Amino acid sequence: MKKEIRRPDSRTMIRTAVPVAAALFVFLVSAVYIALRMISNHNYNERWKDYDECGLG
Repeated sequence: MKKEIRRPDSRTMIRTAVPVAAALFVFLVSAVYIALRMISNHNYNERWKDYDECGLG
């Protein structure tokens, strides 16, 4: 007698994978946005640093 190996239904697997993939995508997009925003702020502060020292800022 052979035991029947039951594979998970593909619809069940997709229903599980889609929310996980969406959450991972949102996390990565958020991390990239935060990193780019930090770089932009750093560049902005570097550009105006000289003016802060002379009292015009």
